[in-house]
Amino acid sequence: MFATLVWTLLVAGEPAAKLDTHVAREMTDAIVAVNKALGLESWTVRGQEPCVDRGGLEATAKDVKADDARRCAESAVAHGLPGLGKDYVLGMPMADIGPVTVFAIGIDAADGFGAYSCDPSRKCAPTKLTATSKQAKRLAERYQRACASSKTIWLPARENVCKDIPVVDNSVEEQAAPPATPPSDKKKTSSAPASSAPPTVKK
Repeated sequence: MFATLVWTLLVAGEPAAKLDTHVAREMTDAIVAVNKALGLESWTVRGQEPCVDRGGLEATAKDVKADDARRCAESAVAHGLPGLGKDYVLGMPMADIGPVTVFAIGIDAADGFGAYSCDPSRKCAPTKLTATSKQAKRLAERYQRACASSKTIWLPARENVCKDIPVVDNSVEEQAAPPATPPSDKKKTSSAPASSAPPTVKK
């Protein structure tokens, strides 16, 4: 499926040689804003209070529902990001415990570029999705999986970034495989020769 995504990007045309500086900066700002709001990438350790209740560590941790995550993320990007939906779209893959990361995918003039979430100590600079760097490959692979998942949250919408990539409805857990058939209690026919002991003679 990764090959399908790369092919789609190539067919769409070669992206611009360089991403507009303002768009690149805004992509990064949007990712950081959502990370802070959702408590991702160690921002809570730095004293940033998320707008979702993720609980504490280990046994006290709480699951975050998709609706709560969306409302929280929308509030974080409601102001100061005019390029959202115009130059790029945000994707937030979801796990059972809640949102796990966030990334940005360029559209229109920024098509072919994207940025992936990273630790606060690093710069989450945008990159070409078809680049050969480890960062670009990781972003492209996770972008592909996010497009295929029905659980992914998109801001503002999925339509402009997942063309020709079908959604897999993973909202219903797969049924467990039937248990293996237990071995039969019937004695197996032996291929060994019959016993050569003489028969009992009645007196």
